[in-house]
Parts: sequence; structure tokens; C-alpha cells
Amino acid sequence: MKTLWGKGIKLFISLFVFLMFSQGAYASKLPIEVWEYVKEQLPSSTQRFDSVVVVSNDVMYIPLYPAQTNAVANLKIEYTYPAGKTLKDKPEIVVFNNNFVLLKLFKDKSGDYTLTSYEDFPMKVKLGVMPQDMLVPPGLKMPENLKLVLGDLVIPSKEEGNLVYLNKDKSKKLSDTLMKNEFIPLAELKNKKTYITTGNSKFMLVYDDNSKAPLYELKLSSLPSKIVASNSTKFALVVYFANKNLEIIDLKNERILTQIPLDDIAKDADIDVHTNMAYVSSQNANTIYCVDLNSAKLAKAIRLEQSPSRLAVSTDGTSIVFVDGVSGELFTLKLGENAQVNPVSKEKNISKILCDEQFIYAISRTQNKMFVYDRNTLALVDEEKLNEKPVDAILYQNKIYILCAKEGVLDIYDNVQKKIILSQQLEKDGFYSKITLVPDQHNILITGVNSKKFLLFDLEKMNLIKKQPALIDVSNIIIMDKTKVQDL
Repeated sequence: MKTLWGKGIKLFISLFVFLMFSQGAYASKLPIEVWEYVKEQLPSSTQRFDSVVVVSNDVMYIPLYPAQTNAVANLKIEYTYPAGKTLKDKPEIVVFNNNFVLLKLFKDKSGDYTLTSYEDFPMKVKLGVMPQDMLVPPGLKMPENLKLVLGDLVIPSKEEGNLVYLNKDKSKKLSDTLMKNEFIPLAELKNKKTYITTGNSKFMLVYDDNSKAPLYELKLSSLPSKIVASNSTKFALVVYFANKNLEIIDLKNERILTQIPLDDIAKDADIDVHTNMAYVSSQNANTIYCVDLNSAKLAKAIRLEQSPSRLAVSTDGTSIVFVDGVSGELFTLKLGENAQVNPVSKEKNISKILCDEQFIYAISRTQNKMFVYDRNTLALVDEEKLNEKPVDAILYQNKIYILCAKEGVLDIYDNVQKKIILSQQLEKDGFYSKITLVPDQHNILITGVNSKKFLLFDLEKMNLIKKQPALIDVSNIIIMDKTKVQDL
């Protein structure tokens, strides 16, 4: 009889999960009344993209979605374990009078995530289902009597995790001799986390604070071509050279979160740091994909007649400027309900595009020039000669800092005066190709391949302030404020 009862519950749960997906009724967001109740009791808690409630680094609540939600005038708790507790007390089980359940996810003495071991709880708990897009902790210890609530979720083993630890003993004194993938610590990277990929590995190196060596590596699916992120979301978007999938990385929990399949391989990506909307171009698919890095989901796909390759989003987030990879022509795409595409010009080998509220800046690597266009009229308003091989650039206040790789020169263009006001010699040895703004500072970190140094440049003083020895060939680099990431 017990076996038949268990099979009946399994069948019910399977049917419930199937109906949730087939009818499109499943949503990984807590009901408004439940979330408002949680926020009132636990004000500092946050709701993750998969509706898991994060209370602290070690405590979370997993919602169990009921087969049927009761309509109640006033939401209240009807059962807790231990008994007689409020949500403020963080009990292991919470059952609301609308049939919604919260299960406490916490770490045991071994540091592994687990759930309650209590067995004599209401049937409502067993009949609930975890969010089916939930990020399941590797090695989750799941009590036998609760395994049904997993639905179709699979618990990854610890061996299936993406982290590879390299230097567990942070107290160990490091020598002054640099090994591969190490750099002399920078004081400016204190309280920061730095993520670096090289041009020949699918591992992302993770540096904690101003550490010399990476603490661990994050294994990616393939060789990444570009990574975009912002300091107001814990998610980063990874684009690959030979993979039709995009991947979202959870930088806070340091693991691959999800994959987003595309119609073809992506060519480039950029992010609106105000909205955390990332834009990804696919030349062969004639499409620009919009990925929301707040929810870690594909928001929209914009089909085009053109073949978008290199692109940039405007600083006001209203337009995208892109190069047609087939014709080489530059276009603007006005975002909105009715996306509007307009031709701008045709220039050779555009290596970098920038766009502020007034102008479009297109930098040609082979012509060693920057072309400036008015955003409204699309007319050419300025053309500036640059040092050889301009490869990267950054907008900061009313200036553009352009990295020219041939001789290691930084050209500084004044937006108001419409001219190059300074060409700063950086370092001639090596190929410097990347400019990265250090969060909450007026400094940029300049990195590259075979450069053997990290260069720190002060944007306010317009002066090179540090040349730090480094044995890392940087392809992509993300610098995040450590405190902000933990608070997200």
C-alpha cells in the first residue's frame, strides 16, 4: 500500500511539472503577496532569478510551487518547523495558508548545502515542486523524503562543478619571482575581483583582491571571444569563437548559470551598464540578440537585412551602432517597438565603435583614423589621424582614450575641442590591446599579449602612473567591486 501511495505521488508530481511547462504557467518569480511578506520579515533578503530567496551567504529559502494556490484575503503562516516560529526566526520549513512552501537551504558542519532532516511535516510540503530553472548547488544533500520536490531537477555532483582551485593557502608567502598567469599585486585592485581569460585556454582565471596568483579557475565550455559585465549585476555574458551558445556566468557564486542557444555563432557583444541589457551580434544569422543580465534570459531577437558583426550600444541606451560584416558599411539601429536602421558610412576595417548622446566614433585599424559622425544628421563632422594600429578605446567624461598597439601609444581625443590633445607614450615592448576601467576609480588598466606588464593610467591626470610586471596574455578582463558583487 505504501509503495502504491509513493508511486501515486510520483505520478502526480510528474503530471504537475508537465502541465506547468506545457501550459506556460511556470514562472520563476515568487507571487507578489509572498515576496512582500518575505521582505517585511527579512528586509535584507533578495530574490534570485530562479525565485530562490537569498537571506545571507549561507542561508537561502527554496520556494515549493503548489499544484493549486488558495486565494486568501490575508497571507499568513499556518505551519513552521520548529513550531511556533516566525520567518524572522528562519525556521527550516514554512507553510503559508495559500499552500506555498519555503524550505530553508543551509550549510551543514561539513560546509555542504542541505535541507531539513525533519520528517513529520504536512503533505503540502511533499506535493510542492522546486522552481524548475533553479540553480541547484553541486552536491546538495537531499533527504530521501524530500526528493520528489525536485521534479525534473538534477543535483550536480561536486566533481561536475566548474571551479578548479589553484592556491587554497592565501596565507602562504609568495615569492617575488613571477610564474605563468601571475602579476605583481596592484594596490588599486584591493577589494576587487578580477576575471581574466587568455587567448589559448577555456579557463577563466579568478584573482581575489590584489592577489599575485589566481585563486582558482572557472572552466568555460569553449574558447571565449568576448565577455561583458557590469558592476550592477552579478551575471556576465560569455561569447565563444566556435560555439552557437551564449553562456551566463554567475560571478557571485562563480559558476556557469545557463546557456542561451543562438541561430549561429556570435561575432561581438556590448552592454548597457545602466539597464544591464547586453546586445550580441550574429553575422550569419542576420540578428542582434538582446540578453537581460538582470534575469539572465534572452529578452528579444532583432532580425535584420544586414549582417551585424562589430557593434556598440550608445551611452543613453537608445541606439546600437554596428558594422555589416559583409559590406563593411556602418549602420545605426534605433531601439524600440519599431526598430529603425539607417546607413552611416562605409569605412575599412573598423576595429572599435563608440557612441555617446551626440556623436558616433568609428575607429579604423588599417587607416589609423577616427571618424566622427553626428547622431542626428549622420553627417561626418570630424576625421582624426591616429597613431598606428588603434585597437581599443574608452569614453570617459568628455574625452576618448584610444589605444594604438603598434608603438604602445595612447591618443587622447577631446570631444569638445574636436581634436587629439595628447599622444602619451606607454610602453613599446609587447602588444597592448585592451583598456579596462577600474570600478569606482579614475584609472584604467591597459593589458595585452606578450606585454609582460600591466599599465595603470590616471584619466584625470592623463598620466601613466604604474608599470606592473605581469606574465599573463590577456584576451578578456573583467574587474568587479568585491563588496558590490556580494551584495547583489
